Amino acid sequence: MSTQKIEKQRWIEYFDHLSSVTDKQLVTIEIAGLSIGDQTEVEDAPFDGISYDDGDDVITVQAGDIGHMIKQPGEVYVLEEDDGLKSIEVTDSEDNKHILMFKPA
Repeated sequence: MSTQKIEKQRWIEYFDHLSSVTDKQLVTIEIAGLSIGDQTEVEDAPFDGISYDDGDDVITVQAGDIGHMIKQPGEVYVLEEDDGLKSIEVTDSEDNKHILMFKPA
């Protein structure tokens, strides 16, 4: 099990690569923060990709019919195990945590 921080200058490359190699995965997206509490936006939806737009400073996650946007992301951590990606945690400018949890379809 290995958690690593992905530096901002690598986000475009990392997410593009991740989107191209991650296949047949389901994703659950949870958001947690003091001002918003804990919320589940989507549960076990097909993961269709993730990208970072440095012009608008936004990470977009495509999960089935949902396009989850994380505006002004600050930090990105990923948890990988021998059998693949397990989770991505993104902290936004309001200190909310957006947690993406992956599992095989």
